[in-house]
Amino acid sequence: KARYYRKKGFVVGTQDEATFGLIPLIMRGWARRGSHPFVKINHKNVCTNVFGARSSKSFIFSFTKKKRQPQFIKFLEKIRRRWGKFLLFVDNAKAHGGAMVKDYLRRHSKSVKLEYFPKCSPEENPTEQCWKPGRNALANRVLPSLNSAKYHLSKTFNNTKDLPKMFYYLRD
Repeated sequence: KARYYRKKGFVVGTQDEATFGLIPLIMRGWARRGSHPFVKINHKNVCTNVFGARSSKSFIFSFTKKKRQPQFIKFLEKIRRRWGKFLLFVDNAKAHGGAMVKDYLRRHSKSVKLEYFPKCSPEENPTEQCWKPGRNALANRVLPSLNSAKYHLSKTFNNTKDLPKMFYYLRD
């Protein structure tokens, strides 16, 4: 299906969403032998959600408070402005289906196509691998605010050279 849409001028990509918060992921580190290292933690349990879409040439992302249909449609609009016509492979999250999304797809049927990955198969979605560099960017850091977390995430996601390669079956 991807090959058919590519011939029609569509950009083929994948989409996923993730949640990042201020409580850091503690990773391995170095310490002097015999020392007792400690980690400062910001105990505020606030977080942001990120919608991300990946093609073989770019990564588009957007921060949101919630992962619901209106935010997903707003993200689809952002992709449409950037890529024009596109075929997007998505997982079966609640935000990807429903009346609002179906209405949006009907109104933009010539430029936006959605295909669904099989249920319970995150290993097939290359966008899943894009969250790991983001988590590494926040690891072992005391972040004073959600804006500082978004800054580090944006810096990481804008550097597409550090993001994992697309799977062969989705390449242009």
